[in-house]
Amino acid sequence: MPRSPARDLSDRYTGSRGYFQQSDAIRRGKYALMGVGLLVVGVWAAVDINKPERAAYAHTHGPLAEAHAAFDENCAACHVSQTPDHFSAGSMFDARQRWHTFTCERCHGGPIHHTSMTDEGKQFHATCSNCHHDHNGRMNSLVRISDSHCTKCHANLASWHATGSPYYAQKVTNFVTDHPEFRALTKPPERTLTFSHAVHMTAGQLYEPNQRGPWTIGDIRRVSGDAMADRYLKPGQTDASRVQLECASCHQLDANIGTDESTKWKESLDATGQPTRALLPPRAEGAYFLGINYNAHCQACHPLTAPAKVTTKDKSQFLVPEFRVTHRLQQPDLMNDLKAGYFAGLLVKNPAVLKAPIEPGGIIDTEVDRLAKMDVQTLLTGHGLDKDKDEVGCVKCHKTTVKESIFRIEPVPDRTVWFEHAKFNHTSHRAVDCLACHPGTAAAPIPKSKADETEPVQIVSVKWCQTCHSPPNTRITLPDQSVVAGGGVRHTCTDCHRYHNGDHGFQGLGARPRLPSRPLTLSEFLKGK
Repeated sequence: MPRSPARDLSDRYTGSRGYFQQSDAIRRGKYALMGVGLLVVGVWAAVDINKPERAAYAHTHGPLAEAHAAFDENCAACHVSQTPDHFSAGSMFDARQRWHTFTCERCHGGPIHHTSMTDEGKQFHATCSNCHHDHNGRMNSLVRISDSHCTKCHANLASWHATGSPYYAQKVTNFVTDHPEFRALTKPPERTLTFSHAVHMTAGQLYEPNQRGPWTIGDIRRVSGDAMADRYLKPGQTDASRVQLECASCHQLDANIGTDESTKWKESLDATGQPTRALLPPRAEGAYFLGINYNAHCQACHPLTAPAKVTTKDKSQFLVPEFRVTHRLQQPDLMNDLKAGYFAGLLVKNPAVLKAPIEPGGIIDTEVDRLAKMDVQTLLTGHGLDKDKDEVGCVKCHKTTVKESIFRIEPVPDRTVWFEHAKFNHTSHRAVDCLACHPGTAAAPIPKSKADETEPVQIVSVKWCQTCHSPPNTRITLPDQSVVAGGGVRHTCTDCHRYHNGDHGFQGLGARPRLPSRPLTLSEFLKGK
């Protein structure tokens, strides 16, 4: 009987029948890989069990930011839905890129940063996810992004502008190392208002050398009445006390709603019976100071008045008492305001005038015209005012121009915001003394000629900002050549700068260009339609 091939094979292992139990390189490699796999799975499971918050990011897309929390389970609310046309042999390799296509414009209006950017820049701008990253948790900020998103262009700005010569600094890579000086200091705007912080912060508003006595609470009461005087009356002061202003006397971060016990009107009613607080502006958020207003902040000490007059006509004397002149009037309207004041003064204080004929060209008409023409020139030019007594005319504070014999008061620009392309929050810095950021605004008696000069912009250099907003212990050289250590406060680009609508720096989040093309209904919004 012939031998079986299997017998021949088994004879090869005579004396080693347990060969299949013997280890070799391949078998050892299998066991090693299996052990490593089990170890990795075990460690992974242990970490997920002990850190469940990590599992939310390791095995799912991760929670959306608070602003998008309503869409947590609705991917189609933000991502463009896929259609059969998107599926192909290579579609699996394109999945990540497809999910970067969003529908942000349905809820957000995102104007382009600068219209002068190159086509490449505009294409980069068109994809929101290039800068805004969600699925990083409820507390994640979608707008507080890293500096690399900004320096991508600003490290070599000329190459991203079609014109090749950008209006802004061509190279900025970090706030501490190469941020340019504030534009308000390098190219200060024209200032049309004459004002001296040094005089106004000095008790009694004294000049040096002293050209008049100190201004007291009693002086305010005499020229403007009790209500104005009480506003500036501090605890322990009397009418003989010198007026002492502080920064908050004029610069207010919030609209007063009458919570201060010193405000006499807080529970008063207006002519219609409504509480006066209902007529006040809404509470401000405190980022910027409310605008300075003559009626609220200036007229207590600087009333704009037409002086009392005694006029003679046909051997008869008529007294015209002083009266207040409306602020913010140009010459034609100011002329009419003065005529109305003199006309009323003649009739009220001089009943005998009524015996004269009231007709065009009569005594009243003639005198009113004469007095108004005389005083309008006095107020607009300052001629005839006693400057030693600090009498007030328009030219005390305002610049005037003359065109065709008509005087015009130059408008005062709104300087509520000095940084056109940046944001600043005064409330966040309220713990720092005002003088730390606004030098030259402290009390300092100066000659009157100096006080009548236009003040420079009282804002510190960017170097002073870097003393706080820089990495800890960074060496910062100040303008006076002293060296300080950085404070470690956050200093990223987005702390001060916004991106969208860069051509219009004053247009904030509520500006019209930022509105969506068609606001959604509440149901549409929640469903992501």
